[in-house]
Amino acid sequence: MFNVFVKKQGQYSPDMVGEFSNINDAVALATSLKEKDETISYTIEETSGHFDSYGEPISTVVRRG
Repeated sequence: MFNVFVKKQGQYSPDMVGEFSNINDAVALATSLKEKDETISYTIEETSGHFDSYGEPISTVVRRG
């Protein structure tokens, strides 16, 4: 699964705006949001379905913009 997070300027933590099974769909959403508002930044993370010792899902950053 690929999760798309968006952070607006002055915001402390990013908001998740979408969850996709296909990386191309995640990139398309992230780039369209960035085109609409240049002040935001996005992160796309891939989750593997595994969890760490604290119960948090293990994820890897795939792309930032």
